[in-house]
Amino acid sequence: MFSFICGEVISINDNVVVLKNNGIGFELQVSNATLVNISEGKTVQLFVYLQTREDGMSLFGFYSENEKNMFLRLISVGGVGPKVALSVLSGLKLSDLALAILNSDSAALMRVKGIGKKTAERIILELKEKISPLEAIGAKNTSDKQPLPTEGEEAVGVLLALGLNRADATQRVLKAVEEGFVTAQEILAKALKG
Repeated sequence: MFSFICGEVISINDNVVVLKNNGIGFELQVSNATLVNISEGKTVQLFVYLQTREDGMSLFGFYSENEKNMFLRLISVGGVGPKVALSVLSGLKLSDLALAILNSDSAALMRVKGIGKKTAERIILELKEKISPLEAIGAKNTSDKQPLPTEGEEAVGVLLALGLNRADATQRVLKAVEEGFVTAQEILAKALKG
């Protein structure tokens, strides 16, 4: 029914975000992976999934389409509901989750709060054929289109400490790296200029 919602982040409380769009506040449940990319007062676009049940409706939000697609695959597994799927996405990076499924690494999945041995094995069994090896290598948020060198990661850390959100910091650092800046100091200087 909904693909995405654009709006201003009004509040963030635990893993619940209120997004204001045209005078309406949409309450979305999100993973930790989405939380690190948003901050109050910023305008964002979140991909959404609407769950309808007898006792009400819930909206789930995702910073990237890749995360939403993985969520949809997870909830297709018997016994895995939206809350458990969000827990998995909060506990593992997308690439690590894809790798765990491809390698039948139930121990990695069991490190996620609320995932027992049977659920981990069921996720692996039902999703192994649906995961591409490319996802294990490079499933990143839309803001992480290429891996950052160590110097770039250091620059992102400094920008985060200065108050930028992860998406903006990563985008600025990637631009600096693409323009040929190499050392952390050079990358940071360029990223601070915008």
